[in-house]
Amino acid sequence: MIRLLHPPVFQGSLNKRSYFEGWYVKCLYDDLMSSVAFIPGVSLSRDRHAFIQVNTSDGVTKYIKYPITDFDYSANTFDIRIGNNRFNAEGIHLSIDVPGLSLHGDLAFEDVHPFPSTFISPGIMGWFTYVPSMECYHGVVSMRHRIRGKLQFNENEHIFKNGIGYIEKDWGRSFPESWIWMQSNPFQNSDASFMLSVARIPWMGSWFRGLIGFLYYDGKLERFATYRGHRTLSLDHDKNDLHIVIGGRGHSLRIHAETGSGNELIAPVNGIMHRSMKESLNAFLHVELRDKKNSVLFDDSSHIAGLEISGDMKHLCKK
Repeated sequence: MIRLLHPPVFQGSLNKRSYFEGWYVKCLYDDLMSSVAFIPGVSLSRDRHAFIQVNTSDGVTKYIKYPITDFDYSANTFDIRIGNNRFNAEGIHLSIDVPGLSLHGDLAFEDVHPFPSTFISPGIMGWFTYVPSMECYHGVVSMRHRIRGKLQFNENEHIFKNGIGYIEKDWGRSFPESWIWMQSNPFQNSDASFMLSVARIPWMGSWFRGLIGFLYYDGKLERFATYRGHRTLSLDHDKNDLHIVIGGRGHSLRIHAETGSGNELIAPVNGIMHRSMKESLNAFLHVELRDKKNSVLFDDSSHIAGLEISGDMKHLCKK
């Protein structure tokens, strides 16, 4: 129960079966036009192992397996080690040499903006965090932070003096059968941070269309979630084009997204990392937030958004 109040912490146990847990650590280079995402985690299935997935905006992707004995973690805070690599809210240390990929460096995270967590609402999932046996739980570790350090990526050296980062995580049995996920920070005209996920959620023998997300701008945090009374009023998907309208609690959120070039990643099913999915790190995203008087509170775009559209969208699109 105590760990549930701190979603960034490792929530599982190495004795679990049909279980996965992974953190998503996104790093934008100083040019704020290109990025790399690291996904460290564990797969506790027949093939028990730790892993690090690497995904870049210029098309590099890699899944690296480690013996489960190479995974170590802190019981009290987000601090994990996989082999000679370390990930926590203060930064990361990377030491990877596998065929086709050499990755070494240290990145420090500064001015970290953690997502608030209380007993009544522990993280982005609110009281759903306490519901047992959900197939997937979600947490936001850092809404935004600054990055400094150096990364040697194959033959290229990247110096971070004013990079921008974001961290979230998932844990449970499986990713949803169908989902949409999008995230960006910053935007073209602001340092806002935004994340939204709409998914098919199993529930008591049936399912519902659930959503969670947030918009952090000008020092204000707006949260969007099914458990807070928000609803997906419309969702239209056509090839590379996506339009979503969300309403509730006196606000309306309008989103237009266009997929960029996507890379193949691996997602969990019953703890087994074998489901293929695509993630773009250079998608277009436009977000508009209006209040109950229809006044525009936020209106901005990004060309460096992360975007995943996976599964049968008929489950999510409004008829």
